[in-house]
Amino acid sequence: MRVAYILNATVVNGGATKAFVHLIDGLAAYGIEPHVVVPDADGISHQLQRRGIATLCLTYRPCAYPRHYSWKEKLLFLPRLAARLVANRRATRRLADYIRANQIDIVHSNTGVVRIGYDAAQLTHTPHIYHIREYADQVGYSYIFGQQAFRRQLPLSHSICITKAVLHYYHLEEQAKTGQACVIYDGVFQALPTMPTGQHKDYFLFAGRLQVEKGVDQLLEAYAAYAKATPTPLPLKLAGTGKQDYTNKVKGWLADNGLTQQVELLGERDDVALLMREARALVVSSAFEGFGFCMPEAMQQGCLVIARNTSGTKEQLDNGLQLTGEEIALRYETTAQLTALLTQVAAQPASHYASYTERAFNVVNRLYTQETCAQNVFKFYKSIVEKA
Repeated sequence: MRVAYILNATVVNGGATKAFVHLIDGLAAYGIEPHVVVPDADGISHQLQRRGIATLCLTYRPCAYPRHYSWKEKLLFLPRLAARLVANRRATRRLADYIRANQIDIVHSNTGVVRIGYDAAQLTHTPHIYHIREYADQVGYSYIFGQQAFRRQLPLSHSICITKAVLHYYHLEEQAKTGQACVIYDGVFQALPTMPTGQHKDYFLFAGRLQVEKGVDQLLEAYAAYAKATPTPLPLKLAGTGKQDYTNKVKGWLADNGLTQQVELLGERDDVALLMREARALVVSSAFEGFGFCMPEAMQQGCLVIARNTSGTKEQLDNGLQLTGEEIALRYETTAQLTALLTQVAAQPASHYASYTERAFNVVNRLYTQETCAQNVFKFYKSIVEKA
């Protein structure tokens, strides 16, 4: 079976990209032949080509754009939108030609914010899948022509939602009953026989993009309150990058609050797994996380998680509670609650939370493996092809 995968970005450490790589690695066991379409020749494109995977580089942009805050962005909006629409139309035509020439069986868009796969599939009468990973309009993005324009495509497509909450958000319950939509959790890693062990170090960790939507502001506010009330606070490390203006804002805020020595901006890191394994706890602070890739990653590394009780993060916590009868992480909802948990965790030895980390490891090693995800996606592919 030949499947064309449409990526919205080539950032190697992005959650959607990592989930995609794990998916095609798992699907190799089922004889799936991947053809990958990328918007530029950077990042993951190089890795795919080195692996001998068919890769088509086209110029296209997502069908959702970040909301504008500066006057410059607002003035440039219409010209940029026009350029985006022209580029996407050209890319759609080229993709349609590629689908026909390579006898593609399914077009699989890796996120819900890139449309050229859907449009090319319509032109070629090829089954299409939206792999919906995000609450785009809830995290600072707007769909071109509005979210309803995206929702109107869903009955003409198939959908894989990464959580039950995402499926509910896009009103896909009826499609799920007919097999047109389903929930498949991301394959975050290969299953491990035992939980990794290592020396815990005294720091809190955040791993993800530096942006308001990831809850960085709330985390910093909670950490500031914790540090102010603690003689020797554990440092906080932020692993990830963001837009330069926001990064500069964070640096300025840290300076104004006297926290430049306690909070370290690590930038993009290739050793996130090690950072998780050694951290006292990982904080997952996003308000509208589709799934929350870093949370099961940390849990598989034996790291305690302090997680915001919302969206995909809440669903993972609820899954753990349902399977084990006990919590697998520390939940919070308010800034004050996060401050209290930082204080509580810092005051206890890491061994105090061993039961949490053991339960968490067992849960994620069962639910979010590459093997389980690939098996479920292949079943979905088969059902689509059989109906085509």
